[in-house]
Amino acid sequence: MPRLIAAVYVQDPSTRQELILLPGECPSPEVAALVTNPDAWEVPPDESEPEPEPVAVGEPDPTAGQAKPDQEQEEAGGGGSKKPSPRRSRSSAS
Repeated sequence: MPRLIAAVYVQDPSTRQELILLPGECPSPEVAALVTNPDAWEVPPDESEPEPEPVAVGEPDPTAGQAKPDQEQEEAGGGGSKKPSPRRSRSSAS
């Protein structure tokens, strides 16, 4: 239903009383027909223009909290992790 963007004064067709239609109102079709100034109406969105996709707000991130242990160590240590030294077996030298 179209909405007004300007205040409009019209006469009610049934009661003949003066009506003040305020911006943002959606008058009944009988009263709306009395508003002849096209600049008083909100311009509807162009039908050829696709509407923007709705964006979900506040949904949790499905990948949150699933970091690998190696990644957590790198993040906590500033990115420079040391590799453990390889174990050497003792030779049985007498």
